Amino acid sequence: MQFLQRYLSRPREDFAIRVRLYLNRAQQWELLVKTIWFLLVYVLASPLSPKLLAKTWYIRPDGGTRYSANMTNGQCDGKSDVPYSGSGVNQHCAFREFRYLYDDDSGVTRYDSGMVWVISGGDTVIVRGCSASTDQTNPSNPNCRIGWDRGWGGTGNNWCYYLNNGSYGCYNPPIPSGTATQHTRILGQNYANCNVGGSTDPKQYASNLTQLFGGFGVSYTLNLQNTQYVDIQCLEITTHNGKCNYGVGQAFSGGPPPCSSNQPVDDFAMNGLLFNNNSSTINLQDVYIHGFNSSGLYGPIGGPIHMTRVNASFNAFAGWNFDDGSDTPDASGSQILASYVTMIGNGCYEEYPVTHAFPARACYDSSSGGFGDAWSGQDTQLDVFHCDHCVMMYNTKDAFIGPHTQIADLSITNSISIGNMGAQWKWGNTQNAVSLFQNNLTVMNCHRMAEQLPGAPQNFNISTGNAGAYLSNFCRAAGNGFSLNTRSGSTNKFYGNTVIAANATIVFMDCGYYAPGNALHEETNCGSVPNIWEDNLFLAYTDPAINNGAPGLWYANPGSNIAFTSSHNLEYGVRNGDSCFLTRILCSDPQLRNQPPQRWIKETALDVFNVYSNGFRPSPTSPLIGAGGAIPGLTTDYYGKSRPASPTIGAVEP
Repeated sequence: MQFLQRYLSRPREDFAIRVRLYLNRAQQWELLVKTIWFLLVYVLASPLSPKLLAKTWYIRPDGGTRYSANMTNGQCDGKSDVPYSGSGVNQHCAFREFRYLYDDDSGVTRYDSGMVWVISGGDTVIVRGCSASTDQTNPSNPNCRIGWDRGWGGTGNNWCYYLNNGSYGCYNPPIPSGTATQHTRILGQNYANCNVGGSTDPKQYASNLTQLFGGFGVSYTLNLQNTQYVDIQCLEITTHNGKCNYGVGQAFSGGPPPCSSNQPVDDFAMNGLLFNNNSSTINLQDVYIHGFNSSGLYGPIGGPIHMTRVNASFNAFAGWNFDDGSDTPDASGSQILASYVTMIGNGCYEEYPVTHAFPARACYDSSSGGFGDAWSGQDTQLDVFHCDHCVMMYNTKDAFIGPHTQIADLSITNSISIGNMGAQWKWGNTQNAVSLFQNNLTVMNCHRMAEQLPGAPQNFNISTGNAGAYLSNFCRAAGNGFSLNTRSGSTNKFYGNTVIAANATIVFMDCGYYAPGNALHEETNCGSVPNIWEDNLFLAYTDPAINNGAPGLWYANPGSNIAFTSSHNLEYGVRNGDSCFLTRILCSDPQLRNQPPQRWIKETALDVFNVYSNGFRPSPTSPLIGAGGAIPGLTTDYYGKSRPASPTIGAVEP
């Protein structure tokens, strides 16, 4: 009763406030319940963001074995960046083997009946290194082996167990595809800063890369077939061979002996990365691919392939061989977008371990059972090929991609090609193609590898009789520097380049295309195709080994009706060039800083022309300075120096 009296005695205003407070709290609870209900309905009705679902997986040398339904004694689940504790099963810790991502080493999981990745599309894998099992032959901790653990199958060697295919197919199934907003990522341990020093070539910082190495006859070290939206970053992909050859040059004695393909299989790998025409939106960044018995990269493509700071060198067949042996066409939308890509010494077997600057044990060409292209095309079409700051040097055949590949949109800028045994530049156009060749350095000394290269263990000219020396097809295919096929409706522009030539013909151009079966279809409707050459330096030398006198500058195949348009060029030491002073054509000595005399000395004389010296740079009195015409968009030289309003002819300002 007293409580009621006290309550009724309170002011009416206080009572009203308490009523409103009670109602506000009720409304707040109602709003909270409605919000939670709405979120639950939204989440259940909508797919979750890939970023919310994505997981990170870890490989590290102190990790454990994989736990699975087949391996119930497995130690780790691979989902935590910590070592195995030393006791227990199915712990939250890293795997100790890269192969655990797609195989549990049980001998039960079979590739041909569904060996699958434990990761999902959009996941990230961080590879810090691996730890070999005690029975692995030729362990290389902390590097990660791909393939069998030894040269024979059976108990204790259960990786990729399946019938018929032996060790050759012991590589990963296709990597699960990511999405446009959430790529699947395979990363080396220093992925955030593997390129600490700012080098443009991953060979120079290979010690910061995590290594995957194929062995015991595996055909491919990393399979990128049928996958999209995948990033590969800060990895070295190689093999530890140097002892035997397989396929390339096997018929020649004196070099590496043939690899055993029967058990026990020798410890080698055929190729680095495998692609097909379903491979699309693959990003390769800071990747070093080298030493394979066949190709560093293999197969056609199906969409954009981004390459940033990639080195594919000293692979016995080719740097990238787009031909899968069946003329499988690249898919519509195929693109190579390359920046700072280096290809050196392809056609040569790499020594192991690497001890020389030019680490070849044996070199072969197309006359000795080998090949040797840097980029090697096929009878198909690429929609886009952009190559900026690409380097191709001392490959035993052609440098850039061959006329068999028709390219619709081609751009080669700030790039360099030196001393390749075939053409330094070779490509074909589609109809209505656009080609831009700008600010590049070229040394057309296709006979250079007849002499010993700087940093090489020996001379690889077959005439020396040296073991492993099988090069003889110098300046193959007539020794053309540029060997180009164009088609109607196309436009070809060559601006601000420096060409040093000691070959038979500097520019050869034809009208037509190659079809599957390596069949050339010549055409006669290319007379109106613009071929514009402006602000280019041509400095030529007569090499007695070529036996054709001074290099010819222009040659169009008879019947093609092709014409060349030249202005503001300097042409010195050439034959079949332009009339001096016509359209501002100069014919005087360019006076480069380290320029050898016109009188031929030897093949090594042109070594002064390299990117690490002043060989390409004009001297203060050079007639090149200020003699060029201004070209829209060409604002810097090869080395990044600003070009003035009246630029220097060639790729390098003084």
